Amino acid sequence: MTETDALSRYLFKAGAALPFLRAPIEQLERVPDGDVRHMGTDGLRVFYNPRGAIDGPGVSHMLMHCLFRHPILPAGAIKPLWDLACDISAEYLRGDFFSSGEGNQVRREIAEALPEGVDPRGAGAVYRCLMELFEDELELLQTRFRRDDHRYWYAPPPQATGDGFALQKDAGDHHNAEEKTDVGMDKRTYAQRLADALDQRWPSPEGLTGGTIKTGRFGLTPGSRQEKMLLREAAKYDFSRYLRRFSTTREELRLDLDNFDYIPYYYGFQRYGNLPMIEPLEYSERFRVESLVIAIDTSGSCTRPVVQRFLAEIEGMLMRHDSFFSRMEVHIIQCDAIVQSHTVIHSVDEWQRYARDIVIKGRGGTNFQPVFDLVEKMRKGGALKRLKGLLYFTDGDGVYPRKPTPYETAFVFTNRRALGYSLPKWIVPLCLEPII
Repeated sequence: MTETDALSRYLFKAGAALPFLRAPIEQLERVPDGDVRHMGTDGLRVFYNPRGAIDGPGVSHMLMHCLFRHPILPAGAIKPLWDLACDISAEYLRGDFFSSGEGNQVRREIAEALPEGVDPRGAGAVYRCLMELFEDELELLQTRFRRDDHRYWYAPPPQATGDGFALQKDAGDHHNAEEKTDVGMDKRTYAQRLADALDQRWPSPEGLTGGTIKTGRFGLTPGSRQEKMLLREAAKYDFSRYLRRFSTTREELRLDLDNFDYIPYYYGFQRYGNLPMIEPLEYSERFRVESLVIAIDTSGSCTRPVVQRFLAEIEGMLMRHDSFFSRMEVHIIQCDAIVQSHTVIHSVDEWQRYARDIVIKGRGGTNFQPVFDLVEKMRKGGALKRLKGLLYFTDGDGVYPRKPTPYETAFVFTNRRALGYSLPKWIVPLCLEPII
């Protein structure tokens, strides 16, 4: 049996086992390529080496790459680490769609190799774990879990038809591909068009799995959806004690009735009629938050109820009169893969006006870095002179910044599972879900 026949047979068996994937599997173009190690895919085509070895587990592994859009490199991700993360995730995912004794053994090995609480089905979560490993540990994992060739994830594939945008192959190493293809299309345009083609070709994995498995496309592309939100939920988390870490002492122009002595005040009225002996103080010294950045994750992985919960907690935080000065500087930033919105709140009244007409923008990929880039730009420009802290409300699945910030940064997660992610050590993790 030739490798072409073997590939066709395994693809046919996969389509028969997964009827909901039969149509996109049948649409996969089969392209012989002597440069490919065994076989590979860009999600639209299967490239196979006529002299290589085709096996069933390799084909099912490759199909997981297609279904979960692994060929799209997230913004800021390191290619070799993304390759390995996707291989590990694909190997684990095979057990969700194809049952086999060998697959169960692989799943056990992966579960033992990753920290407890990390979902191996999400390539993004696996990627963050790999960033903490040493080179020799990565090499062992790559030797164990690599099954296919990823060169056409990053460099344009050979001339092929059926996808609407045939491109030339880059002759160099796929990790150092040129920024322009032979036909003049830059890599960013190619990646975006490939992402669109994959979305059209393959069904949504969230729809197939009830939303329990994420594609791992954190930081991929920004979204363009806009949703108007109504704040109907009450805050459940008390941030007041934590916010004291960001507080400063400042004189505030307001009546300090707590320290006012009424005895001489009333004595003046009794003794001199209309002349009080002392006037109330017109200022008081208070220890409260003056400047704060609050970022909201508006990516596609954060559902409408989750974002509404974020907003409810922010409102509960700002409405506490003992946490903020009456004149404050709170930056509200919405971000998915890019900064979608930036609003500065100076008072409770401004927040109430903002809350009456909130529009959430985004629903794209997840990348936390743009928020920190914006904050750093404002700090250098003098717009944020006294910033002591940043709160980032998120579900936790995204590209984390590597460089520590000169101010304290806390990520506020929606549930306890996110606490198991491999986070940078300088980030303070908080959780809206009670830890019992």
